[in-house]
Amino acid sequence: MSRNRTASASAIGILAVAGLLLTGCAGGQSKAEACTIVQDTLEQAQTELTESVSSFGDDPVAGAEAVTTLADSFSDANDKISNSDVKPKSSDATKALDTFAAEMETAAADPEAADQTALSDAIADVQSTFTDLQEVCQG
Repeated sequence: MSRNRTASASAIGILAVAGLLLTGCAGGQSKAEACTIVQDTLEQAQTELTESVSSFGDDPVAGAEAVTTLADSFSDANDKISNSDVKPKSSDATKALDTFAAEMETAAADPEAADQTALSDAIADVQSTFTDLQEVCQG
């Protein structure tokens, strides 16, 4: 094999490997894939959460546990999201859910002394961050 042919083969090989590496980097996670992770996680938790939170007055511990379970599930889902459009919004939603779960746990421990303002603020933050997340996923 001539020296030029070897150099050409090496150059083509290097370009092919570089192309594969760049494809791996550029491809990443699509917005649709990231949003599917969010949607699947929320669908799995929706029924249980709705029932537990609606019965918070009768069983505050069950309601708080349901919110904590959702927050944990969503945090796990957020760890799987790498899309640069979705990740910031899903991280904000994760933080909001964690705060809401903590407020629910505090309220469940002593319902008489529950800080209604903190609970309302936490709920508003969850609603706001999930609205933002929904807008990113629909856009």
